[in-house]
Amino acid sequence: MTNELFAPDNVDRMLLRVLEETFVAEPWRKTAPIVVINDATGALSDWAVKHDLDVRFVQDSAALGAAQAPVTGTVATSLSPEALNGAATVVYRLARPLEALEELAWQVAAWADPRVLLLAGQLQRHLNFSMNNVLAAVFEDVSASRGYHKARALRAASPKPVIGHGPPRMPRKNSVTIASASLELRAFGLTFGAAKLDPGTRFLLETLFTQAVDSFAAGSTAVDLGCGNGTIAAVLAKKTRDVAIVATDDSASAVRSTLATLAANNIDDVDVLHQSGLVTLGDASVDTIVLNPTFQDGTEITGDIAQFLFSEAARVLKPGGILWTVFNASRGYRKSLTKLVGPTEQITRNQRFIITRSQKV
Repeated sequence: MTNELFAPDNVDRMLLRVLEETFVAEPWRKTAPIVVINDATGALSDWAVKHDLDVRFVQDSAALGAAQAPVTGTVATSLSPEALNGAATVVYRLARPLEALEELAWQVAAWADPRVLLLAGQLQRHLNFSMNNVLAAVFEDVSASRGYHKARALRAASPKPVIGHGPPRMPRKNSVTIASASLELRAFGLTFGAAKLDPGTRFLLETLFTQAVDSFAAGSTAVDLGCGNGTIAAVLAKKTRDVAIVATDDSASAVRSTLATLAANNIDDVDVLHQSGLVTLGDASVDTIVLNPTFQDGTEITGDIAQFLFSEAARVLKPGGILWTVFNASRGYRKSLTKLVGPTEQITRNQRFIITRSQKV
């Protein structure tokens, strides 16, 4: 039985069945430490607690960490030697970026018990052989479980020897020029977009610093909402003077990436926060928000995240404050921005993206 508040989806149902089969085949694992990583629904965590397992939790998402806290308590936000020390079983929901699996696989191989079994699950339509190859780089034995509920787990065991203090290609690195500013970008595995310069972000920043310099007056506060790899926060820091800059993201990986990007550019005066939306910022406390909202939640396409972020922006903007947004032309967010924030005008567009300026009423 699982808590009705944490109803399992098909990936959970598959992983729970594979875990039960694993414990039958290898009973010793049931009493050894197990690590549950990035539980999407809370069902795996609830099941592990109810079965009195020696379980540890790691959760990248601040929103999910808060929602699941009644079951998990305070959780780690990223993997570490301490979180994986002695772990015999690791359960993980595969994310879209291969970089995320590359980073996690190295960490499990390096820091967990040598007898560790990694179960990485996802719907079958999202699995591909590139994932097997990533696992095979650091594990001797890689296979797939039986398929249940249109989902399957990749099984990795027998870690190969690894060297160094972290995955060799993490953080990813990239050098770009944007709005006449030279920038070093950094990104850890789970950060959306990796260390690339997102084309919508480029379009937005180049527009801002040709048409909207007055949005960043001395003494004002500006927020990079959903900071990702830190591109927007870093450019704001380079191109403005005497502006208090805040960068914030729901993803702990994104926060680490933003911090790494800022450090690589010798920027030390940006406040970087790991939080859901803008939960720690007060009402009517911010002058300007810059937003490139994601429309992907894990492997699914959704507009819900953007709507939530628009509402958060409306709450924390001062009267007269400005929200600058870039979005795919197909998303049609202008009506929502007008309803949730205030009068919204289209500033410019190209074949792919629209840039809007919304003013808090």
